[in-house]
Amino acid sequence: MTDDYGLRGSIRQALRLAPPRGLLYRDAHYFSATVDVDVAAMRRWLPPGIRPATPGRAEVFTAWFPECTYGSVYHEAGIFVHIKTIRGTGIHCPWMILDDDVPLILGRELLGYPKKLGRIDWDLDGSAIAASATRRGEQLISMKGVLGETISDAPPILGRPHRNVIGTLGLALPRIIGFTPGEHPIETRRVDLDEFRIGGSERDPIHLMGLRDVVEARLHRVDLSAGIPPVPIRPLTPLFSLTRLRPRVL
Repeated sequence: MTDDYGLRGSIRQALRLAPPRGLLYRDAHYFSATVDVDVAAMRRWLPPGIRPATPGRAEVFTAWFPECTYGSVYHEAGIFVHIKTIRGTGIHCPWMILDDDVPLILGRELLGYPKKLGRIDWDLDGSAIAASATRRGEQLISMKGVLGETISDAPPILGRPHRNVIGTLGLALPRIIGFTPGEHPIETRRVDLDEFRIGGSERDPIHLMGLRDVVEARLHRVDLSAGIPPVPIRPLTPLFSLTRLRPRVL
């Protein structure tokens, strides 16, 4: 038993959590709305040097993860802003909440997703889908609709080049990292929305990010693998951490 907590046991555990040739998540569900973005409003929420794509777009999503390598079954909600990278359109995540501590720790420490605990209600019943995200008594996202036709050429939801920020607390300088998860589509369905609302609060000011009209809504079902591991790109000044306590920390 003690050996399980030594070096060899820890290495085996790490390989089980992130198998180099295997899947991290199976049948992950992303209920996503692609929205227009007011680029001028969004710029203040992006790290210096990260430029929004043209035209401005973002994915506002709620998600359900029924199976992963570390045993959690959990829900998530967040925003993926489309950005420019040398490898085409990438994404930066300025805000995310979820309802399980293990993916919160792993996602923040390793991949720079600014994850915080919240409540996500998720319901997929036949062709009807509904989800909402709430934190500290404030409803932040509400989306509801009916599944439509299968989309054969859907864009990826997660398998794009990421540019996130790690090291936002403490004495170390925050830094931009880059990585690309492996996305393996199972099925993508169009969603005819009946309801889509963005809220916001003093601690989670997503209503100030310039998120506008819905372009398209989809339900992605995907398997996910580790893909390219995160690599440091460049450091940021401590001012980034100071000015992003809301919505990244508080």
